[in-house]
Amino acid sequence: MSKFRIMLTFLLLGNLGCASERLYVKVVNDEGNPVTNGIVHVGFSTSHVLFGGGNSRTSKSGHAEGRTDMNGNAVVKFNCQSSGFGWYVEAEGYYRSDSHAEHFKGEDVIIPPAFAMVKLHEHEKRGEVTLYRKKNPQPMYAYTREMNIKSPITNGRYGFDLQVFDWLPPHGKGKVADFYYVRERPDDARGKKFAKFGQSDFFLFKNGELGYPKLGDVIGRIEFDENCGAYIGKQTGCASFPSAYQADVNREYMRSFPITIRGNGSHAIWLEEGDVVNCGEYMVIRSRVKCDENGNIVSANYSKILGSMGLTGRVSVEETVFNPRPNDTNLEFDPNRNLYQGKKGRGMIP
Repeated sequence: MSKFRIMLTFLLLGNLGCASERLYVKVVNDEGNPVTNGIVHVGFSTSHVLFGGGNSRTSKSGHAEGRTDMNGNAVVKFNCQSSGFGWYVEAEGYYRSDSHAEHFKGEDVIIPPAFAMVKLHEHEKRGEVTLYRKKNPQPMYAYTREMNIKSPITNGRYGFDLQVFDWLPPHGKGKVADFYYVRERPDDARGKKFAKFGQSDFFLFKNGELGYPKLGDVIGRIEFDENCGAYIGKQTGCASFPSAYQADVNREYMRSFPITIRGNGSHAIWLEEGDVVNCGEYMVIRSRVKCDENGNIVSANYSKILGSMGLTGRVSVEETVFNPRPNDTNLEFDPNRNLYQGKKGRGMIP
């Protein structure tokens, strides 16, 4: 046997005889403490790339896992026959982490025909993840953008009930205004260009058209009653627990948020009404406030809105959570105990 064949044979035997890939993961909780006994799940494929040509053998999926030690460290060993794999972490008492897609540098090569597959890529990856604790999830009213409630399109001031998730009469069946949509556009509905994308409606107009708002113009606002208001925070980046456990009573609650005109998509040729809460943000709302004779707050309800939140044509939010218990600042919603009993638009994010 030639030296070349001997070398390839050793490479092949080393490849097939043991788990040659390793994923090292550090897992901490939202306070920065190590998470013990967390499970790191790894999913991978057994496909083999044929000389980078895009052809492959029959694909089979594999699964491997490892547990974190007292320091929150875990190592997962597996034999990934392709360069891509994915992983996530779960632990008792915590919300599951996001899924992570990884790719080993280099590629796998099949040497014809007697030597099968030889790996020419790196063999180690490292990652770190934060798990958010399940502290005190409670029953609340939660709704997603699938509710798709139509917004008034004429100028005016309209109250919206977050518990019922509808406008106040005569535009809906709401009972208490948790916020107000104030619309002050110089144009009217008849002059708008209409477009429909999926279940969302957009009223677009061309930038620079006479009599229409221009890019950056303020054409309305979200308002709150006296002593009520809201603040905006940045999401955690974890899809299973993206916002806050509770409302921060020490934050400044603003009573007004402007609505501006933005470009539609990646350009500013067609314009639309901008979001109040952007993607990657959340809004905490204090409403239904009652005060004593000295003006001190004695009762209030709290809710949160996950961005993006838009009001053009429809009330569109990623998810809204309303806590019906006065003076309870807890905003950790239990998806298994949604007080909203409708089948469409039920919230699922804690």
